[in-house]
Amino acid sequence: MKVTILGSGTSTGVPVIGCKCKVCSSTDLKDKRMRPGILLNKDNFNILIDASQELRLQLINRMDKIDAIVITHSHADHIFGLDDTRIISMRYNKEIPIYCSNETRLEIMNVYSYVFKDTQEGGGKPRFIFFDIKYINEIGPFSVKTFKVNHGKIKIDSFILDNLAVVMDASYIYKKEREMIKREAETIIINGLRMRPHTTHFSISESIFLIKSLEMKKGYILHLSHDLKHSELEKILPENIYGCYDGMEFYA
Repeated sequence: MKVTILGSGTSTGVPVIGCKCKVCSSTDLKDKRMRPGILLNKDNFNILIDASQELRLQLINRMDKIDAIVITHSHADHIFGLDDTRIISMRYNKEIPIYCSNETRLEIMNVYSYVFKDTQEGGGKPRFIFFDIKYINEIGPFSVKTFKVNHGKIKIDSFILDNLAVVMDASYIYKKEREMIKREAETIIINGLRMRPHTTHFSISESIFLIKSLEMKKGYILHLSHDLKHSELEKILPENIYGCYDGMEFYA
């Protein structure tokens, strides 16, 4: 599969509003971090993982269809771009499948209540059809396994698609789930917010430790804050562990 990192940043994005730090002031394009999103392509089938506020900017000139959307949880930086998919619903005249937990579905329906009300139609609303991810083992040509991780005090969904593990937001992964990742995946994309510890996200050093302990062939760290420039991050990462940047592409 081809993997495209649509957004490598955390919920604030980088530059952060009003911040003049060295990362936010950097002219290096790899230090411009939109909020998180991943695009997977296999056999001309596109899966979008999470839909941030910058989704329109992330997809312009990159693709014209989404075959499925997988949502990890309902925080703003993971669902507030869903309205941008309406142009795709209009173009192909069909509903876009969204795979998520039932709890996330209800929260999306609350946030986007206008989509599900019997109001005027005219292209101003996206069209969704929901599937409970816990009952799904295939999406198009991808095999799918779902597991829960701790994101601070809440539990959210993470996934293994074929041999790629995606842990978008997490501060703890239980032993059973770590064993499953180690057994089923070869590559992992995992959040690493900053060098210092955080209550709801892994730090970069924690992510490095996990990638190594899970014996992944390759690891990719995203959901990055403005603590480190990309060039600084590259210098501290071990072999076969990479810092994500917007537009990064690789195969898994």
